[in-house]
Amino acid sequence: MTDPGDFVGRLHRALDASPPYALPTVVSAVLAEAVGAKEVTLLLADYGEVTLERVSTDAAAADDGGSVPIDGSVAGEAFLTQELGEEPDASGLRIYVPVSVRAERLGVLEILLPDEPSAELREQLQRGAIVVGYVVSTARRYTDLFERVRRRRDLILAAEIQWELLPVLAYEGDELSVAGALEPAYAIAGDSFDYAIEHDHLHMAITDGMGHGLRAALLGSLAVAALRHARRRGHDILAQAKEASQVVHDQFGGDQFVTATVASVDVPKDEMRIVNAGHPQPWLARGDSVHALDLYADFPLGLFPGVDYQEQVLRLEPGDRVLLVSDGVIEAASPDGEEFGDERLVELIAATRAEAPPEAVRRITRAVIDHRQVPLRDDATVVCLDWRPRYRDI
Repeated sequence: MTDPGDFVGRLHRALDASPPYALPTVVSAVLAEAVGAKEVTLLLADYGEVTLERVSTDAAAADDGGSVPIDGSVAGEAFLTQELGEEPDASGLRIYVPVSVRAERLGVLEILLPDEPSAELREQLQRGAIVVGYVVSTARRYTDLFERVRRRRDLILAAEIQWELLPVLAYEGDELSVAGALEPAYAIAGDSFDYAIEHDHLHMAITDGMGHGLRAALLGSLAVAALRHARRRGHDILAQAKEASQVVHDQFGGDQFVTATVASVDVPKDEMRIVNAGHPQPWLARGDSVHALDLYADFPLGLFPGVDYQEQVLRLEPGDRVLLVSDGVIEAASPDGEEFGDERLVELIAATRAEAPPEAVRRITRAVIDHRQVPLRDDATVVCLDWRPRYRDI
């Protein structure tokens, strides 16, 4: 093994100078030279965060290693906890390094080393994985390699549209964290969510287009795009909802609609302002209590022209968790017809309070799928916000 020095800079430069599809080869070459790595494999989480899928530069190559289950594997534990995992190997030690961008979990680097790594080397491997995460997240603009790998099966066209519409799936900052999840990951249609971070505000929304399939995806996409368009022009949530509703009505004539919760967190004021456009109520976890917010429900977006919406205010307290859910969560029915229901959701929200938002939404959506047992008939979407403001001068 050569002296590793600080190989992170070398890795960054090598990746920047190479085509995006060559990432696995470049990472392997740099780590082999710098730390004597015998094997390096990039594994990315599939869309449903059920398995980790191996990335190969040869799209036609058979994957002899197969998928690695997230639950019950060392690699999966590293992915879930965002901490290094390791297991002995006949040729040395196999290290699993989480690959993420801020709070969005992408996958892991599986690295076979000849010897036990020092604390310094472990830190450098983690820094290198951060570089890999940013390259993967930006490379999708140049290549389909990573998106193909993340698919255990084909997406329906509606799901393709919805995945392209989504923001980064998780964010963590000093004062708040937010994450979202959609199921069924390969067949979503009308559901979506969105958020945007500014220096003093968090904007967020969850939407559910009427119906199923491609038409619902087009309807939902129009609503999200209209909300973004208004938000990016500086409009508040009342104007966002009114403009999006009018756009949907203009295009669909009131025959189709979108339910939505549109919200904005005023960070300095510890306030969340909410418009409920016919959507299921948000849930608030505060201390040991979990309850649905009692919000007035306005008309869904697009149902009538010229609708004026009402803004409602939730005063946030440190430690609060707010969850936005679609009706596909509550109404998911088991084979014998029993709905998932409010009670199960409350129990899950309470049980996942100690989990970070990305894991909380994953566990909730997995529970919905397990309850249903057969493919969901409606999308199930969960968005989780954690509020933990910094101490401020009084």
